[in-house]
Amino acid sequence: MNINVFSIQKSSVDSFENEIKSYTKMSLKFANITDNTIFNDKIAKAQSASKDEALRAYDEIYEPKMKNGYNIVLDECGKALDSKEFAELFRKNANINFFIGGAYGLSENFKKKADKLVSLSALTMAHKIAKLVLFEQIFRGLCINAGHPYHK
Repeated sequence: MNINVFSIQKSSVDSFENEIKSYTKMSLKFANITDNTIFNDKIAKAQSASKDEALRAYDEIYEPKMKNGYNIVLDECGKALDSKEFAELFRKNANINFFIGGAYGLSENFKKKADKLVSLSALTMAHKIAKLVLFEQIFRGLCINAGHPYHK
């Protein structure tokens, strides 16, 4: 199983990188997980210009990455899943891509191309916190499917 997590965010020393690496390492016995943080000059300029420019830049970066796998977009209007429902996503799909939007979220056009929209919470979270929650839930879901005692 291969799981890719794509996020648009500026690199930051306090982005929970150690915690994310820990969940990625613990998940290795169940799946290969790749953390793909994307931020470049084009995105920075687009975000400074306007919301529409930023959303176009995000689409341009993300759309080619949707070709292989089951594509899940994290979105506040997505379906709220409990941990067992989230784990079910891994049973049904061997290659999964998760997409976390940038400062302006993701375009409606991009969301329509996704296989599923998922909400991690009704609360609004900083991107780095949402990303950490996602990695923890990926590990939890893999453990549920493997009968591992992490999920009690």
